[in-house]
Amino acid sequence: MKHALLLGLAGPLDHAVALAAAAETGGLDTVYVIEGGREPFVPLAALAAATTTIGLGTYVANAYARTPWTMAMSALDLDELCGGRVTLGLGAGNRFVNGWAHGLDSSRPLAKLRDYLAIVRAVTTAGAGQAVKLDGEVHHIRWRAAREPVRPSIPVVLAAAGPRMIALAAASSDGVGVGVLVSPEHLRDVIRPLARDAAEAAGGDPDSVRFPMAAMVSVDDDDERARAAAKEAVCRLFHPVPHPYYDFLLRAQGYGAAADAAASLVPQGRMAEAVALIDDEIVDRLTITGTPAACADRLAAYEGLADEVICLDTGAWSPASSGAVLTMLTLARAATAAA
Repeated sequence: MKHALLLGLAGPLDHAVALAAAAETGGLDTVYVIEGGREPFVPLAALAAATTTIGLGTYVANAYARTPWTMAMSALDLDELCGGRVTLGLGAGNRFVNGWAHGLDSSRPLAKLRDYLAIVRAVTTAGAGQAVKLDGEVHHIRWRAAREPVRPSIPVVLAAAGPRMIALAAASSDGVGVGVLVSPEHLRDVIRPLARDAAEAAGGDPDSVRFPMAAMVSVDDDDERARAAAKEAVCRLFHPVPHPYYDFLLRAQGYGAAADAAASLVPQGRMAEAVALIDDEIVDRLTITGTPAACADRLAAYEGLADEVICLDTGAWSPASSGAVLTMLTLARAATAAA
């Protein structure tokens, strides 16, 4: 199982660059960035310039923020810049943010992403002079490639929570991008079987489907402080409105009451009340929380289920929290090597 960092890019860009360099020095596999506070590709270019071997990627880039051709060309440019180290994670984003920030209608995400994946795949694999033509329900393209890509294909994964999106990811991309708040049991008993069945039904190899997983990580020498930070981070997923993806995941795993409370209280600014209703079971099952050693042990529960655990720090990658997360990952990697 690989280990990676997921950077939200809320702070200065030089902070993200320093974290990527530290991750590479520490032997981690990949650094991903979220599309949200910033667009992802310019920051990733800065990370590419500061590193030489570590993988780089989006987790995830919003398919509603750019056309499939623009997304594919941005990935190709970045892959050329960094020497073939890119993984392209795609998703439909938050439908509320899509309306607010982009003024876009986010309806019909399944049909959109089916076309989107087909075009991104075709554009990123086309050799010089090769024509790309597609007439889909949502997207259309007539284009001819002007250059050779630096490698035959760029890995593409699709963020998915519900059954139909999981099936599309497994059938039409390299993997199912699993979001934060997923227990080992839900990954093992629900997501993986759905994906494997969909890949096989599409004529693919179910063993080739990848399962990268973002994990909410709260690491602190003080266990209670770590738990408090994790509970608040869960509630922040419902600010300023509930994020449909994470609301769905809580409900699908039996935590509908907590989702109801957060969805009602957090948009009203009643964060403390919402946090008080997030019980320890949610923290224990759906996050990686505790001391560095405890978190390293918890990470092991995903061995054989997630191909890569992508750590999202509840401390927003402050100097103290980033050091704790890197210490935890060093322990986890040492335990894996010893095994």
